[in-house]
Amino acid sequence: MLQQILDHAGDDDHKPKPCKIPRQWLPGWIRWPIRFLLLPFVLLDLFAQTLAKKIIRPPYQKVGSCKKRGNCCNYILIKKSKGFSAKLDLLWHTQMNGFFLRDKETHEYEGMKVYVMGCRYLQKDGKCGAYKLRPMICRSWPRIEYFGHPQILKGCGFKAVSKE
Repeated sequence: MLQQILDHAGDDDHKPKPCKIPRQWLPGWIRWPIRFLLLPFVLLDLFAQTLAKKIIRPPYQKVGSCKKRGNCCNYILIKKSKGFSAKLDLLWHTQMNGFFLRDKETHEYEGMKVYVMGCRYLQKDGKCGAYKLRPMICRSWPRIEYFGHPQILKGCGFKAVSKE
């Protein structure tokens, strides 16, 4: 079922299934300073990834540009953790990153159990309402891995081109 949703997400007439976005219980005066304090570490991580890509080149290159259709914001796949860290991970993504569960059940995707989430900061025009403090997942999308296949949603505007 998840694969069908992701396959149709790139269609021009596709609209995500409407769902009620739950309210965040962690107040903004706690959330935003924490996100602001973590921003230098996020930027340092991005710099390290960029440096690593110059040293060890991935087999694919990202080309194209964002079409601002919101598919990547409506279908965020978060790997399900195990044990106590699973609850902390889910709490972090729902309260700090501003994601919400589109479906309470996990789905199987590329051999992993994942949650399908959406972003509450996505505006109607397809732009991000929290662009400067967006989470690491959003900053590194679409993902071009060193090993495995690139993760790009159909119709997003980006393509992965082999460097061979």
